[in-house]
Amino acid sequence: MRALGAQVVDVVATHLATLRDQPVTQALPRREAEARVAMAPPEQGTPFDAIMDELRAHVIPYHAREPHPGFLGYIPSCPTFPAVLGDWLATGFNFFAGVWPVASGPNALELLVLSWFRDWIGMPPGTSGLLTAGGSQATLTAMLAARHHVIGDDAARLAGCTVYVSDQGHSSVARAAWIAGVPRANVRAIATDAALRLDVAALAAQLRHDREAGLAPMMVVASAGTTNTGAIDPLADVAALCERESIWLHVDAAYGGFAMLAPDVRARMAGIERADSVTLDPHKWLFVPFECGGLLVRDPDRLTAFFRVTPEYLRDVEAADRDVNFADYGEQLTRYARALKVWLSVRYFGVAAIRAAIEEAMRLARVAESLVRAEPSLELLSPAQLGIVCFRVREPSLDATALDALNEAINARVNANARVLISSTRLRGRFSLRLCVLGYRTTEAEIALVIREVLDAYRSSRPGIGISSPRT
Repeated sequence: MRALGAQVVDVVATHLATLRDQPVTQALPRREAEARVAMAPPEQGTPFDAIMDELRAHVIPYHAREPHPGFLGYIPSCPTFPAVLGDWLATGFNFFAGVWPVASGPNALELLVLSWFRDWIGMPPGTSGLLTAGGSQATLTAMLAARHHVIGDDAARLAGCTVYVSDQGHSSVARAAWIAGVPRANVRAIATDAALRLDVAALAAQLRHDREAGLAPMMVVASAGTTNTGAIDPLADVAALCERESIWLHVDAAYGGFAMLAPDVRARMAGIERADSVTLDPHKWLFVPFECGGLLVRDPDRLTAFFRVTPEYLRDVEAADRDVNFADYGEQLTRYARALKVWLSVRYFGVAAIRAAIEEAMRLARVAESLVRAEPSLELLSPAQLGIVCFRVREPSLDATALDALNEAINARVNANARVLISSTRLRGRFSLRLCVLGYRTTEAEIALVIREVLDAYRSSRPGIGISSPRT
């Protein structure tokens, strides 16, 4: 076992130590990828050395390297190595974290980690929840609990339930509502203001309209850091409205929640502590590997009211007194011990180091914004917020459709070079290049490289137009 494990450690450590020398992403067409690994299941075993050689040749190279310093698209994950080892320990011991009697040690760690999250977010004592596979699962879990809180077991009332989220909200919110049985037409996309934050007046008007139509508002989902731009909804105002209207407030803080460790962000998140539930994603800005989301609920009894079921074959492990069976808090009975990687990484580095990494990522986004503002050929579409900047090339000679096509071609060309990776989105109908700084390996050099690559791609796409070098 030690010999086999040493080979894996060597492969992973070598990979992480050489990230800067690797392409940020590498992919194969499906036909070629399948051809490389095609085989019948072997009747006899294969030496581990040969298996590792196959992986190194045909599998490992072909992926996007999210911990790469140049991976600046989407919302990446950049785990620390101690967190990776926490995953390994949890897997190696095969902890069953569904019920207390068979994993009291790992489950105590999960309760501890959740209490850290609660304190960082500022929610009151008694708030708890569970770690999940990701933010989507956390939001779905909250949605199901909210549904039961509003209509109980009366499925006939589902047709009248409504859910509210801004037009910048994450797609997982609508999907969670659909899975929970809310009609698709009853998931309201509420307009946003000039800063792409949920418009509270528009939300109030929609709530009033729906109540007058005989519908039953079930949940409002506010964003603490949207995926598109990092915008933070006016959480305190939304919370006040939900309290007046007696509606469950869920805050999607999957991306931005842990940025509250930075003092200047905490003030901008005021109101999050008033939520009924909050989604968090440690596998983003807490620097742990996939899969690790989290759900905090002000009243955890609302989770058990929906999810708890005790068949005869689980009577022996039914939670007693203050014990917690996490299987009663969500849909999984067999569940992985995700807390270990969070706990180990936070213990090893300390909160100060994590805070510094988050603050540096946000600073680098502001550097990117300054470079965009300084370049006449570029246009800022959304300023730096929680590490995200949206911008595009501007070309006065092109109409809106052609300008979108130009920027789309630039995005594809930049990513094809595989030195950096950015992503795209649409803001107010306009195609936008999007840069997201999250990883602790990223430096100003990668930020300058993105701007240079964008301008080089612009020059190649529009020959004859003079482009200045990015100012650093």
